[in-house]
Amino acid sequence: MRWLWLILFFLSACTSKPGVNLASKACMVHKGFSTKAEVKEYLGVPQKIERLPDGREVWIYYDLRKDALASIPGLGEKLGKKEIEILRVTFYGDKVVDCIYYVTKPQP
Repeated sequence: MRWLWLILFFLSACTSKPGVNLASKACMVHKGFSTKAEVKEYLGVPQKIERLPDGREVWIYYDLRKDALASIPGLGEKLGKKEIEILRVTFYGDKVVDCIYYVTKPQP
C-alpha cells in the first residue's frame, strides 16, 4: 500500500499536458500600445469575443489545467487538481485598454 501512495505523490507533481502559458503571454500585452493584430500574433484567435454597448471589445482566452491525478478514473475527481487560467483583453478601437489575467476553479 505504501508504494501506491508513493506513485500518487510523484504523479501529483506532473501535469497531463503542457498548455498555453497565459500568464507569460499576458506580459506581452501593453495597455495603450498593443494592437489587435499584435495580440492575435502573440495569443492567436480568442476562444470568445464580447462586444460591449460602449464600443469596447473583449477577447477572452482560457486554458483548463489539470494534474495527472485528475485524469485517473474514479479517483481524479477527489484527488486531482483542476484550474482554469483566463486572460481578458479589452480593446477600444484597435488599442488595448485593459488586460486581466486570473486563475479560478471550474464550476461543479
